[in-house]
Amino acid sequence: MPLEWSPSLAVGVDEIDAGHVELFRRAERLVRALRTGDRAGVEELFTYLTGYAERHFLAEERLMAGAGYPRLEEHRAAHARFRGELEGHRRAHARDGGSAAAGLALHNWLSDWLREHLAGLDQDLARHLAR
Repeated sequence: MPLEWSPSLAVGVDEIDAGHVELFRRAERLVRALRTGDRAGVEELFTYLTGYAERHFLAEERLMAGAGYPRLEEHRAAHARFRGELEGHRRAHARDGGSAAAGLALHNWLSDWLREHLAGLDQDLARHLAR
């Protein structure tokens, strides 16, 4: 199942929604590179996702702080877990050479995390911002 953005995941803030679309797009490219054995592409995409997630999460957290979002620390902790787990997948890929099982595990984790985070905490943020 491909990693695909759905408009139902929008939070209603153009910068944040555009970032989410880009995260889905790059995550799907990473999974595809793993499946095809494109080691250079995998490393490039891990590097990109790590940096982009950092920038995107910081922008989200600034928005939350400015809006007085009461679940900021919970959201910030979820972002930190994402960064740690992404780095764990990157290390596993470097160690194992990108096995099919590692690619599937990464795909499942990314798919679950992105959908659950956007449908959960990010939708809660959207409701807060709409008030």
